[in-house]
Amino acid sequence: MFARSIAAAILVCLVFTTNSDAQVNSSIGGTVEDSTGALIPGVRITATNTGTGITNTTISNESGAYNFPVLLPGPYKVAAELSGFKPVTYNDVQLSAGNPIRLNFTLEVGGVAQSVEVTVATDSLLR
Repeated sequence: MFARSIAAAILVCLVFTTNSDAQVNSSIGGTVEDSTGALIPGVRITATNTGTGITNTTISNESGAYNFPVLLPGPYKVAAELSGFKPVTYNDVQLSAGNPIRLNFTLEVGGVAQSVEVTVATDSLLR
């Protein structure tokens, strides 16, 4: 009888501890491409929980993919930016526990704001 009580207690403990954190968090992932469909590596992706103000940042990999594997549920603003491209932002992304979200970004080439012209006199060139 004592052995059955111990076995039952262990079983109850296992049931309540297994997967207790499994559904608390969620994730956001996706790809970044340009307007031609080419995948873009090195893009800075920022996920900001607008309820708490906590910001997470990652960089898209060589395949243009990014991932935030563990985020708390709540409202998020997710932005992608890379020099030479217009930034893109998703607002009011509602992340719920255990439900991963896929957000793909398409970046457009940004306008050139300024140009730099370098002039060198021919007599100052190295020979």
